[in-house]
Order: sequence, then C-alpha cells, then structure tokens
Amino acid sequence: MTPIKVFFLEPTDIEKRWLRRYRLSASHTCSNGSYCNAMFVFGEGPVNVRGWAPPRTDPRWPTKCDICGQPFNEREEFQEFANTIYVCKATGLRTTLREAPPGACWNASWIADRRDGQGCGSLIGPDGRCLVVKCPDGHDWMIDARASNCTMPDEGTHHCWVRHGTPEDGTLHVDKNGHTCAAGAGSILTPRWHGFLHNGFLHELESAPGGFPAFER
Repeated sequence: MTPIKVFFLEPTDIEKRWLRRYRLSASHTCSNGSYCNAMFVFGEGPVNVRGWAPPRTDPRWPTKCDICGQPFNEREEFQEFANTIYVCKATGLRTTLREAPPGACWNASWIADRRDGQGCGSLIGPDGRCLVVKCPDGHDWMIDARASNCTMPDEGTHHCWVRHGTPEDGTLHVDKNGHTCAAGAGSILTPRWHGFLHNGFLHELESAPGGFPAFER
C-alpha cells in the first residue's frame, strides 16, 4: 500500500444534518446483524441547534431500512442526527469525522478539555491534546490511549505510543522513544490493518485480517 499522508482537521461551527429512522434490534434483527437504520442527508446548519427537522409527515423522512429494506412503522424512532463539519486548512477539505478519509487527524477536544495531566491514564499527549488518526481500514486510532497489551497497566503517566512533531506541519511521528511501556515497537494493529505512523505518513506493514483494536506490536 502506498503510504498515506496524515493531515489535520479542525472543527467549524457548522454541522451536517440527517433525518434518521431506526429500529431497535429487540423487535427485528436486521440482515446486517444488528438494528435497522436509515439516514437522509438534510443539509447543513449551525452546531448544537435542535428543532430543525421537518414534521414526521415530510416525505424526506426515510420509510425503510437502508440495509434490509424492512419498512418502518410510525411508532419507530425519528431522530435529528448531526455531526460537526471539520476542515483541513491546508487543502480545504470539508468532512465530518465519521466520513473522514484515511490519514485524517483531529484533536478529541471533548476528552482533552475534561482531563488533567498527561499520559495514557488521562488520554492526553504532551501538548495537552488527545489526537486521533483515521487508519486505512476506517478504524479511529487514539494515539494517546492505552494499548490493549500495555505492560504497565497501573502506571498512567507513560505513553504506550510516544508521539513527536505535529499533524499541522506534517511532522507527526509515533515510536517508542520516550517514557513508555515495553509493549511492541510502536505500530498499530486494527481489525484489518497493521502499520506505523512515521514522519507524517501511515505505512502498512502487512495485511491484518484479524486483530484487536489499539494493540501494539
């Protein structure tokens, strides 16, 4: 796989909106193995504003599951669903985090703003941020979290993955050079991908058909 450049996303004050219908799996198990779900892109608007959805009689509300096609009844859920739009200042890319492509990196500020200290115990890096990277298989890797095979589970000030540089200038690099545990060599193993983040790029090591998220090798 060609190395994927890591780029930084910053939040805007605009959100992308969907009209969502869903059905709990207790009443019907969808063919996706979970619950029925359907979403219609409704547009954009200011973040954290509610009450924007049209009446339930509006034909834009989904009427059946996007996966199995099972119709919804009127008692099943109607939901205003929204995600903040993020922008990459270097390229102008606008995206939500759920739709962000591989290589996207952002600060999980909802975590960083509510934690003290730093290290895997607080999920905070040396710059006071909690950085997350979208891996090639779509997995969100929280760099500042604790690895599942951490060898110092009772010590929270170390970093299982030690990061250097910043995603803004393309120098973000992750290794084991610093106050760390003995787990692995600084790589990341997701359910379907195994690789490194070195010098601003995601590099694949091998195909990973199975594994455990946030497992260091």
